[in-house]
Amino acid sequence: MSMKILEGIVGSTGFGSGMAVVKRETALEPEKFTITDTAAEVARFRAAQADCEAHLDKLIAESEGVSEDAVEIFGAHKTILQDEAFFKKALDRTEAEKTNIEYLIHDECQAVVAMFAALDDPYLQERAADIEQVCGALIKALLGLEQDFKAGGADGDDVIIVAHDLTPAETVQMDKSTLRGFITEKGGATSHTVILAKALGIPAITGVVGVVDAVADGDFLLMDAFAGTVTVCPNETQKAAFLAGEARHREKQKLYAEGLGSPAISIDGHHVDVNVNTGDAESIAGFDVTRCDGIGLLRTEFLYMGRDNYPDEEYQYEVYADLARRAEGKEVIIRTLDIGGDKQLGYMDMPVEDNPFLGYRAIRLCLDRRDVFQVQLRAILRASAHGNVKIMFPMIINLEELRAAKECVEEAKLSLKQDGLPFNKDIPVGIMIETPAAALLSDRLARESDFFSVGSNDLIQYITATDRMNERIQHLYDSYNLSVLNAIRMVSESAHAAGIPWGICGEVGSEDRLIPLWVALGVAELSVAPSMVGRVKYLVRRTNRAELAAKMKDVLALETADEARAALTQILEQVEA
Repeated sequence: MSMKILEGIVGSTGFGSGMAVVKRETALEPEKFTITDTAAEVARFRAAQADCEAHLDKLIAESEGVSEDAVEIFGAHKTILQDEAFFKKALDRTEAEKTNIEYLIHDECQAVVAMFAALDDPYLQERAADIEQVCGALIKALLGLEQDFKAGGADGDDVIIVAHDLTPAETVQMDKSTLRGFITEKGGATSHTVILAKALGIPAITGVVGVVDAVADGDFLLMDAFAGTVTVCPNETQKAAFLAGEARHREKQKLYAEGLGSPAISIDGHHVDVNVNTGDAESIAGFDVTRCDGIGLLRTEFLYMGRDNYPDEEYQYEVYADLARRAEGKEVIIRTLDIGGDKQLGYMDMPVEDNPFLGYRAIRLCLDRRDVFQVQLRAILRASAHGNVKIMFPMIINLEELRAAKECVEEAKLSLKQDGLPFNKDIPVGIMIETPAAALLSDRLARESDFFSVGSNDLIQYITATDRMNERIQHLYDSYNLSVLNAIRMVSESAHAAGIPWGICGEVGSEDRLIPLWVALGVAELSVAPSMVGRVKYLVRRTNRAELAAKMKDVLALETADEARAALTQILEQVEA
């Protein structure tokens, strides 16, 4: 086959080379036929349902401690599988129409997906994909088909999987010893495949239109998941250039690793703490205090997931206290429970909402369920006796919420004092700035907070009114949108005026072109994925805050995201020169 270069969306960064293994789509449209024994048909459904549940339980067990994202995704699929109301219509039709159950499940599934598509609601469209995957698994079980795609290829060959799309189960079950990358036609930068690829450390490029037809099994591929390009059947010159680029990347990674233990101080003396985000069993177990400046975001939801009831105070205290001790005096910022939205727990009896991302979640839920909140706050406060622990509230939109949450902290302090348990009475209490409301009120909020941390993922989503999980509007979810950049500028000015530090704990904290901007704005802390700490520290050390400050005024006065991106690219090139 002749050489060609295809382009897509960068999902999980890295370089990958190997033989293509192509997953060809086969239409799963069960044949319709008449049945006579309705009870036997229902029994077939129950057996298939049990098989699928066992398969999901196996995937959840294998993912525990490896990828909390996978655990969440498979848990959501299990919830759909166990939803009797969803499958009732198909089961009722089996009796009424004397039709085979796999055909009816397919028919009902298509109707639901079509209904969601007609509503044009990004959240429901994402749920529709999950429903399709669960129904597909059930139909395969009923038909006695293999559940998941298994990558072929000769033993020991490095392979790159090419597909229209991959299910979460297929993604996590690949043989990681030879897998060098995923390339899919469907999906954006936040699809399930990308989320899991990042967790597994595997390069992924999505949105590569026509790649399944353009690639044959056995074609040699080069994937640059920094540029988002796939080279099919490269010539020797291209291979040599690719290998040289990969070698340069390895050298840079070595350079970044060498500076992990040293402070990130700009040329003119501005210090930035480079912390890590964490919040699953694997990353907590692997936390290494010598390779960062602390924990800038401890997501506590994982303590509540995969359980039949709320985690008690002692259990939470042990987890928080262990991290505080292991941090050896470096800061550990613990975000209080941010459940709701896309994270649902059966035992919490959460309401069904049309738009859960704008609903009953995070601080709203905690202020409503004070008993649950008090258990967590007492555990965090007790852990503060063992290290530099800070409390951070998510999803704050006004002073009333902040004051109410701080009152809850005082109540927890009083109860611990009455119980004679030690804690840091001066524990810092801060908030996440992740809503337009918080950004616009940041001057008031700063006067009653000990620190700010910009949750950029949600802030971008809410400012741009863009669901970051919706591939059709991915181009609008843009960290270079001038409204986003100027909102963060406003937050930094409010923090400085009140004399409190501010940081960033979202994805933009490790975006190369934006790091000089954050330094110019006086950021005190960047919390990033553990793999990005060295790179971020390296870039901070090469900046000069005073020189950048003037340049950034011009950048923030530009008119379009493309202009800002181009200007920041030029500044980054000068920083790295």
